[in-house]
Amino acid sequence: MTQRLTLDQLICKTYYCGAVVLLLINGCRGYPGRIGPAGLEPLDAATASNWAAEFQPQQAARYDLRWTYTTQRGSVRGRASVRVAPPDSLRFDYRGPFGRSGAAVVVGDGVIWSEPEEDVDQLIPVAPLFWAALGVAREPPADAAVFGLETATQRIWQYVTGGDTLSYVVTGEPPYRLQAEMRSFDAVVGLVELEYDDSTRAPVEATMSFPASASIFLLSVENLETVASFGPDTWKRPPD
Repeated sequence: MTQRLTLDQLICKTYYCGAVVLLLINGCRGYPGRIGPAGLEPLDAATASNWAAEFQPQQAARYDLRWTYTTQRGSVRGRASVRVAPPDSLRFDYRGPFGRSGAAVVVGDGVIWSEPEEDVDQLIPVAPLFWAALGVAREPPADAAVFGLETATQRIWQYVTGGDTLSYVVTGEPPYRLQAEMRSFDAVVGLVELEYDDSTRAPVEATMSFPASASIFLLSVENLETVASFGPDTWKRPPD
């Protein structure tokens, strides 16, 4: 009988010092401080859309990634590919240790399908933050209150929908950086910090942090290739 291992089980099998790494990273970052200042002024939604548009895919692209997923129980590593198609579709395929693999399709802010579900729920718990880890900022929802400001070196904007707040901070001079934060009421759901190559402005490395589960997902971009398009089968769930 084939044994199915969840990511948490894989972490136990590959445990080495993930808890120490996690504590050090969280301590250095000083969670759960906000990535931007409180009390932002109301911002025209069209302005926020224009700012977000600068960080949205203009053509189909494939990312080849290395990833590390760390919790207090340890870490696992693997490789992944992400295929992105404008305006808002992506497919995420990953490989981990012990032959573990999976895939998911995300459209907009929702996961359309994932296989196996229990793994991808851990790797893509909040779709807007996963988009940000790839260098993509989402447009404001139609029902969101929008706030922001622009300085000589930064753009800061946020969308507030009910008790949820999605914030972005863009640093516009070297080192180029995109940060994103999701809060539910005042609790931090997750944070992203993405570094860009200063010469090409291509994504280099992203850190996704989730304080409630004390987990960190690191993504390193090994290759980024633009393509004409992806075939329709790209978005289909694999047959059982």
